[in-house]
Amino acid sequence: MIESAMPDYNAESVATFDKNAARYAERFFALTDYDRFYAWLVAATPQGPARFLDLASGPGNVAAFVRRQRPQADICCVDRSPLMLGQAARLVPGVQIQAADCRDLSALSGLFDSAAFCFGLSYFDDADARQVLAELHRLLRPGAALLLATVAGEPALTGAQSNAAGERVFSFYRRSAEIEALMRSAGFLIEQTQRIPSPANASLQTEDVLVQARRGE
Repeated sequence: MIESAMPDYNAESVATFDKNAARYAERFFALTDYDRFYAWLVAATPQGPARFLDLASGPGNVAAFVRRQRPQADICCVDRSPLMLGQAARLVPGVQIQAADCRDLSALSGLFDSAAFCFGLSYFDDADARQVLAELHRLLRPGAALLLATVAGEPALTGAQSNAAGERVFSFYRRSAEIEALMRSAGFLIEQTQRIPSPANASLQTEDVLVQARRGE
């Protein structure tokens, strides 16, 4: 079990991302490492004005890919960082943005036809991760596709990481089997799990786990 004793460890991580939003977008927005997984998600999204949710969107990497492939899609980017959402609004034409904590998505209404949750899980302990996945399950139509990507590793690596300015993020590492177990317990049906090296420009060389799943009934 990966738990945090801090009252809101995630708020400090979000503040760090907020301060570095422009730099993050410059560094990671144009990455193509995950395009084949995004392509699966697009293929699993209905044609026409489908509703797509990019949860923990950052500057809108996944949303931008979906927009290029499905110009009629109704895309909503959700993030707790206002400046990350500002980058998404700048970089993804016509995207809707919604500031929200992933643990409480009550501000969102209606159901979505597909969703991405890419690299948000790494910033939540197990209790909060279960809450986020429950919220995500609630917002998806039965059978809707979900792409979840996260950094994998031994739980002993969990803890605060600091940049050169001393700004911290709290990262939670899990093995792929533990990631799958969290998703299954939330009601997701896993179609495929793949592991790939982290991008060459990542601050820490680790392994990424990408899970292609569907919302169960």
